[in-house]
Amino acid sequence: MRRMKSTIFLIIAASISIGLMPGLSQTGTLAYEGLEKKTTSVERAGQQAARATGQTSQREEYVCPPCGCGKDEEVYDKAGYCPVCGMQLVKKGSQIARPAARRPPVVRKKAAILIFNGVQIIDYTGPYEVFGQAGFEVYAVAVSSDMITTSMGMKVIPNYTLDNCPKPDVIVIPGGGVIRTQNDPKVIKWIEENSKDTEHVLSVCNGAFILAKTGLLDGLSATTFYNLIDGFAAFAPKTDVISDKRFVDNGKIITTAGISSGIDGSLYVVSKMMGKARAQMVALNMEYNWQPESDYARANLADRHLRKIFSTNLRFEVPDGASLRVLNTEGTKNDWEIEWQVKGETSPADVLRLINEKLATESDWTRQNSPSGDSKSAWRFTDEKGGVWDGAASVRPSAGQSNDFTVTVKIARSGDAPSPSASKSETNIDSIAPDKIVIKDAWIQEPPPSRRITAAYLVIENHAASEAVLVSARTDIAGVVELHKIEMQDRMMRMRKMDRITVPANGRTEMTGELHIMLIDLNSDIRDGDQVSLTLKFANSAEKTIAVPVRRRDKVSM
Repeated sequence: MRRMKSTIFLIIAASISIGLMPGLSQTGTLAYEGLEKKTTSVERAGQQAARATGQTSQREEYVCPPCGCGKDEEVYDKAGYCPVCGMQLVKKGSQIARPAARRPPVVRKKAAILIFNGVQIIDYTGPYEVFGQAGFEVYAVAVSSDMITTSMGMKVIPNYTLDNCPKPDVIVIPGGGVIRTQNDPKVIKWIEENSKDTEHVLSVCNGAFILAKTGLLDGLSATTFYNLIDGFAAFAPKTDVISDKRFVDNGKIITTAGISSGIDGSLYVVSKMMGKARAQMVALNMEYNWQPESDYARANLADRHLRKIFSTNLRFEVPDGASLRVLNTEGTKNDWEIEWQVKGETSPADVLRLINEKLATESDWTRQNSPSGDSKSAWRFTDEKGGVWDGAASVRPSAGQSNDFTVTVKIARSGDAPSPSASKSETNIDSIAPDKIVIKDAWIQEPPPSRRITAAYLVIENHAASEAVLVSARTDIAGVVELHKIEMQDRMMRMRKMDRITVPANGRTEMTGELHIMLIDLNSDIRDGDQVSLTLKFANSAEKTIAVPVRRRDKVSM
């Protein structure tokens, strides 16, 4: 009986223990753990709420957006900018901080840029930048893998040679020292063959001379460097040469004017191949003011009329003991102004006299009656298209300075129609018969074996009652033929290209000294005793073709 009571007591005690001490039983243990998990969830909810209201004590972390600068994984404790690439830091874990999803590889368009010794730097680097930013695969191509030396001494190693370069979608032909390259049959053949499968061929500056050698410009319009416009017309007689555009589009073939215009042409090619928006974004990223409709071209600016007189360097003779400095040169296609400073022992009258002599003897300008005096003069001339221009020259003392003068020459298009005298002059020129022009004492100097350039000398007699104007010359033995004049600038002898040489009525012009004809890019060896056919073209469209002997200078008495 006692044992039974003890057993009942133990059972009751155990039951009480189970109810009062749940941690000692399996059921009690599960209940306790559930309570612990519930508490943790509450704590997490509180933390999330705190973060949402900005009341968290957890430190914000920032990273550089994934850009490949090498610091994409580095964590910063505050907002700011990446010390390597300069991009603004973003919050770690944000959408912009995540690497871009991998995309299928895109087949990139290929742009091959021809380079050669003497290549103009911006002619090839400008297009390189444009096509590279547009996403093209860009590479430099040369005749060999040897290092290239550019026009200003930059050393460049080409990516490929003509023999192993990938097939391009675009070919870029820059300018610079192009004479040797335009005469390299391997280069010409490479352009001819690869252009068949390309979408576009683009020439920059006088790279147009290389392109013209291929015949691809025959029957098309083209432009080139402003100072070579006239020479290019003679070099590529089957091409319509344009002077008032930065780039000329023939569909597949595109040519650009000089230097920076290669950037405009490249952007235009990008717009044709990838859309205008892509070209606009590239230009914006380059901080380049791209205006595809602009007619800004150096060959079209009014200063072309003043360069004929004062040369590209804008120089004129000043009295002994005086110095000359260009202060300003600016204008548009309809007007231009140049200012110089002349310092030294001279007077306004002496300086103006030199300017007037320059205008009178080196151009077709006509002195006007007013204003007059020792400080001003007025002029008028008619350009090659019949446009009338007014000019003015003035000299004034600089404020508060002795022996210091400001010289100004201005030109502007006139609203007047060509004057009757000008029209008559043109009619008289047109009426000159070829037999009234006689060429005498012509000869060509034998060049050294290593030179591809020489000069022709001759005397032109005009037996007509009105002046004749020589505008160009050509010969089969030279790629380029130019009219030249030797001038002294800063006590140095320089050659200046001219677009015309006047032969007075019933007079003669001797092209045996300072005036001559340059034969550039000779394509054959010429030696003493050879005969060369030379054709001279005059403003009245009359032509004179003569056989000119080649002689050594020591055999000719000048």
